[in-house]
Amino acid sequence: MKLQVIGSLDHSFSLLHGKLVDNPLAGPDPRRPVDLRGSAAAISETAPGRYRLVRDSLGINKIFWAESSDQSILVASRPHRLITAGCPLSSIYSLGPGQLVDIDLGRRVSQQEGLLPRLFGDADAPPGDLGATAANIAGALAAYCDVLAAAYSDRRIFVCASGGLDSTGVAVEVKEHFKNLTAVSFDLKRPSGAISEDRLTARRLAADWHVPLLEVTVTEQELLEPLDTVLTEGIDWRDFNVHAALVNAALARAIAAELASTGEPGLVFTGDLMNEFLVDYHEERYGGQVYYRLPRLGPKSLQRVLVRGADTSHREIGIFEAWNVPVVQLYSIAAHLYCSLPADFLAAEGNKERLTRLVFDNRIPEYVYKRRKTRAQIGDPEVGKGVLALCIDRGIDQEYLRGRFAALHRVDRIADLDDFISAGRYRAAVPFSGGET
Repeated sequence: MKLQVIGSLDHSFSLLHGKLVDNPLAGPDPRRPVDLRGSAAAISETAPGRYRLVRDSLGINKIFWAESSDQSILVASRPHRLITAGCPLSSIYSLGPGQLVDIDLGRRVSQQEGLLPRLFGDADAPPGDLGATAANIAGALAAYCDVLAAAYSDRRIFVCASGGLDSTGVAVEVKEHFKNLTAVSFDLKRPSGAISEDRLTARRLAADWHVPLLEVTVTEQELLEPLDTVLTEGIDWRDFNVHAALVNAALARAIAAELASTGEPGLVFTGDLMNEFLVDYHEERYGGQVYYRLPRLGPKSLQRVLVRGADTSHREIGIFEAWNVPVVQLYSIAAHLYCSLPADFLAAEGNKERLTRLVFDNRIPEYVYKRRKTRAQIGDPEVGKGVLALCIDRGIDQEYLRGRFAALHRVDRIADLDDFISAGRYRAAVPFSGGET
């Protein structure tokens, strides 16, 4: 009987006691990492036959496990690796977000030490001082970049630049800490040759900042080629996450090719998670149908649902890791601060711009604040379709994605997928606990 890790875990970029750690369980300090922030997934053998597992509070990094036929525990960052090892999807569980678990294989017992830093209190956050919260967010982002820059000074840094507030905020922070910076812009190749506003804004930003811009422009076929990889590495079949992951796959391939041509190690920064933190999502319509439906909840409850949903979204890290490109979701370091924002602020019109101005002040150009928001999944209506429309027109709808995910994970009954992802969470349990968590 043993615990076997199949493949590698996702790269961890976490702060513990204010210091950057690749493995928050390594070293002589036995204390439970109660102030762990950022992305983390780690496994350490604490004694012969005894192991400690930990996963970050947001659930950015993934850990799945299953019990094999010889009663060993198999662990992997992707379910398809466990399936290849002979474990059906129905036997695979996630280690839940924020879990720290000790496992004793010989005694076949486990102990859950409790949750890592909680993102939400027991009640809605009080009104508070928005200026103070913004200052704390700004401090957390800068401090995170400080330690990352010290640790990864040899890396070529890429920042995904959509020209929106979230990615531009990341870019202005990163460019103040790293020297070898390249912006990366996604666009679809259109028969008309039209260029999206995202691309035009990215070009303007790169020129203003005097940094190179890697322009990733793909055909419809090139966009859809890695769909199977997106489904297995993104660990999700739901359309919004798949569509976003297809864009990231195009970026990841281009960045990986660029790094291969120079032999440099790389590191990618993205602006993901801000939309969850600030409840900046809405439904879309195409062809008379509604896509990306949201639950009908108040702003604070919806924020909780969206943030909880990070558990089942691997549209960023999972995809970039598939091309061996580690990625940092910068806003993750301040998750507890964003989650403290009160309901009245989350419900207010223009809340993202207001908070962004407080956090980044005049470092973000005014033309970025003034441009209308677009998403790559939706596209720029003035130049052509986005990923949503392209997929639907080709018959790659929600039913198709569920079916293809099931086939790739050797699931005969597609309805069984609803047990694997439910209410925005993976099916979770602790080994030897006797039940789901």
